[in-house]
Amino acid sequence: MKYLETGFRLVYHNFCAIPLTDSLKRSMRDFPEIEKANCALVYGYIDKEAGVTLEVVAAGKQQKDNFRFFDANNEVRFFIRIEAVDDVDFACFGKNEELNKRYIDKLEMLKIYEADEELESSREMGFLDESRHPHFPDDVQVYLTKEGLQPEICWARIFGLGEHWIMAYLLNEPSQPFGYHEGEKIAFFVKETEDNRVICYSDMKPTKKLTSADLEDGSMLKEAVASFNNERTENNFLEVLETLRDSYVWIPCNAILSETDVEAVRKLIDEPNDIVGKTFSNTDDIRLVPDILRNGDELFFPVFSSPDEMGEYGNGFSKIQKHFLEAIHLAINNESNVKGIVLNAFSEPFVLDREIFDIVQNMKSRIE
Repeated sequence: MKYLETGFRLVYHNFCAIPLTDSLKRSMRDFPEIEKANCALVYGYIDKEAGVTLEVVAAGKQQKDNFRFFDANNEVRFFIRIEAVDDVDFACFGKNEELNKRYIDKLEMLKIYEADEELESSREMGFLDESRHPHFPDDVQVYLTKEGLQPEICWARIFGLGEHWIMAYLLNEPSQPFGYHEGEKIAFFVKETEDNRVICYSDMKPTKKLTSADLEDGSMLKEAVASFNNERTENNFLEVLETLRDSYVWIPCNAILSETDVEAVRKLIDEPNDIVGKTFSNTDDIRLVPDILRNGDELFFPVFSSPDEMGEYGNGFSKIQKHFLEAIHLAINNESNVKGIVLNAFSEPFVLDREIFDIVQNMKSRIE
């Protein structure tokens, strides 16, 4: 089998054997038994910056369909970028527990290339394969679209997943004024065309202008989220992000008194006389600390489109109103290291993942 015919799954996290060329044999001169070898045992992984790579594990001897592999040299690293051998016939052994156990020390060196859960999940998405770069599986071709411009294909490198979209960095500068540039993050969607092709696309069309009054009571933001939750299209997703960018939201906070004021309250409570009707005035500033919501092991920074959306939960908190861009700043700097911001957690929720905070921050305001 050849890599050009099968793609990266042929070698990814698999053991394979490739024939030894003279130059490859010279490069492996420090491997045990290299003088007897006519093939090399390799293990495939993905270097996010350099693409599919083969770690040379050991020299080997092939006789027809039989293979014998020698010991590894754990003191020496030698690897091959896939483009150098993508037209070579591979003999594949899959994950192979026996080889994995024998060469475990060699494989331990490759843990630095392990991907996080979201990126690993994206590599399993077969529907993206038609759009992937042959040597860089995390890089996909994305159609950028915007009213008044021609659709344009750009390369983008996947780094995370949203609920129904994929997040990536633009790898090249668009030739038209889409409003996004090389190195910036975009969210893209996947759809099937009329001729049954699956493509990646990101709609960057201009949207309607707003006034501050449109957003004042939070109803427009709530409606945008409801539309997205009902029909998870890219247009509805972008409408939520753009509406969030210009909105003011409500944040539930815990009121924290200074030690001096806490002591004064304690003394008031401890007095033998009835304290009903008595007043307390703080001498120091009261700190308002945003509450944090937990979902399993994940923490989220809660915001609400209006105080009413908090329901009974809000009764135990002080409420402050902030522009959403300020809320992002508070979430980023929160000591809890939140996974994202959750809007209207108890009614019509929408989660903005931390990885795409800057997409909202970089959007242009629609306020006239």
